[in-house]
Amino acid sequence: MRSTRRLLRWCAVAALAVAAVAVPAATERPRAAVAADGLGAGGEFHPLTPARVYDSRADSAVNEPAPGPKPATPTKPTFDISLLGLGGLPADANQVLAVVVNITVVSPTASGWLNAFGAGSPPSSDTSLVNFVKDQVVPNLAIVRPGAGGKLSIQLFTPSATATAQVVVDVFGWFSTSAAADRGARLVPVTPGRVLDTRTGTGGRTGAVGQGESIELQIRGASVPNAFTIPSTPDVVGVVLNVTGVNTTAGSKPTFVSVVPDPVVGQPSTSNLNLTKGLIKPNLVIVPVNATDGKVRLFNNTGTVDLVADVVGYLQLRPDNTRAGRVVPLGSPFRVFDTRDPAFGSVELGPGQAEPWSFADFANSVNIGGTSVGPQLAVIGNLTSASLRRQYATQAANSFISVYPDQLAAGAAPSTSNLNTVENVPVPNLTIVKYGASTTSWVYNLAGYAHYLFDASAVVLND
Repeated sequence: MRSTRRLLRWCAVAALAVAAVAVPAATERPRAAVAADGLGAGGEFHPLTPARVYDSRADSAVNEPAPGPKPATPTKPTFDISLLGLGGLPADANQVLAVVVNITVVSPTASGWLNAFGAGSPPSSDTSLVNFVKDQVVPNLAIVRPGAGGKLSIQLFTPSATATAQVVVDVFGWFSTSAAADRGARLVPVTPGRVLDTRTGTGGRTGAVGQGESIELQIRGASVPNAFTIPSTPDVVGVVLNVTGVNTTAGSKPTFVSVVPDPVVGQPSTSNLNLTKGLIKPNLVIVPVNATDGKVRLFNNTGTVDLVADVVGYLQLRPDNTRAGRVVPLGSPFRVFDTRDPAFGSVELGPGQAEPWSFADFANSVNIGGTSVGPQLAVIGNLTSASLRRQYATQAANSFISVYPDQLAAGAAPSTSNLNTVENVPVPNLTIVKYGASTTSWVYNLAGYAHYLFDASAVVLND
């Protein structure tokens, strides 16, 4: 555990850095009100049946007039895609506060990163959503505010002047403005809890998921002992899961895993997780639950794979005018911290260590039109393992990073994970950081020495 002296120094530096930058200054369009009066559907979630809304690949192009790979060069080129009116999204920009999309990089010809933001609202400094290496297929979930013309800007970077990459975008839902006619659901963040592990039988399934096979996972009424129980009532309309693939046997062709609300017939048209043999990989999933049975289904395309799912929140209809659970996106992503930066200590998190981060100054700086949004339950953003260094020269480092709201008992390790990490490969994953006491959250690293960073994209309001 970090020493008190270091914690105080980190908190002081973090406060200085955050205070020096108007974090969400780009959130000037007051689409979600701050007070409890007249909120309507502002910041509420509307689940959609997962649908593909963009694919740059020539053999499966969607919403792309000139199919083909996109440039990914040192100049950080961008291209725009239309979102509104596709995949069940409203066509009226006045109703849509943010969209929930899974963005996948396919066949990159060099290592680099992808960023996504509303057209016309680039971040003030570099942030990233998907980190990839050559020839990888890498997805990540994002909550993104549509920009000018209801479009999303995709930015691609590699050090190579000739590199390219393909991009695929699947939509899973949207957050509404206060002007939307229909009420949506609120996000209820929870301390992460494991509800599925096919290696141990947690969740009712023991044994890897086979090729072309889907399994069911009960969401309504699901319980994590001594932690939480999801209500079994029909007002629970969606769930937020961190899904991890383990022990993948797919050969030269990677497999994909899809999480969908309805029984699977044939092959799903969208994907959440892309896996190669031997790789342990997570991805956050926001998915509707089946309206009739309260379940979701997890489908594996090729080979066999063990699946692990941790609940980090659920979506519940709450037809009232309170603030709790409403999601307000930042105008563009903002890098809250990066442990490689001298301002944050330039010190890795060591094996079996946990350290607290104070988000108080960040939370206090979030505003709409200069007015603070007030109390918050959580922040949503992209957590990236920037590097992992081995502890022993002759032993490869394999680790996981967990984020949780409250300090664990001395010597205890988290029972859930957000990132599974290896040496020399940056790993991103969208993360809901639920706040504990004093707007603080803890980060734990299992093994090796890890640098990591966090790019915020939205906040969850509290009463």
